[in-house]
Amino acid sequence: MDPTIPRSNGDGFRAHVDDASDTRGVSPDTSFGGRGFGELFSEFMEQARRLMRAEFTLARAELRSEAKKASAGAGLMAGGAVVLLLGAFTFVAFLVAALAELMPVWASALIVAVLLLAVGGAVAWAGLGRLKRVHGPQRTIQTLKEDGQWASRTAHSMKSQMHGHA
Repeated sequence: MDPTIPRSNGDGFRAHVDDASDTRGVSPDTSFGGRGFGELFSEFMEQARRLMRAEFTLARAELRSEAKKASAGAGLMAGGAVVLLLGAFTFVAFLVAALAELMPVWASALIVAVLLLAVGGAVAWAGLGRLKRVHGPQRTIQTLKEDGQWASRTAHSMKSQMHGHA
């Protein structure tokens, strides 16, 4: 029978095997647990494809969530940088005022500069703290480990079935 011609019951394809070329004494209809190796392997590959798609979807969702956290932290750091810059400008104004006047102008400029620098530093520190809380896709990493264990067990089981029926 030609290997590309479907079986009479329409279930799939049957390979043509000469009795003389079959050195193991296994007929082409031998199956593992009621199913052929090719069918088991195809099912394994289809499950692996579906699993990978699900993993990519999970990773994308986790990374999107972590990106939102990172953008919030980066926004706070940018805000802190702006306030620090204003503090630096005020500090320069303080130096100019200190040279021009004795007490009232430079004292007020110093107080404003110190306050702006303190606030800017606090906001930037808060942004840095937020950025440190951003993590990788933890659930995806865990499920990928589990998927690897599943694939290993499935491949081992298929191998055991193949050797047990040979």
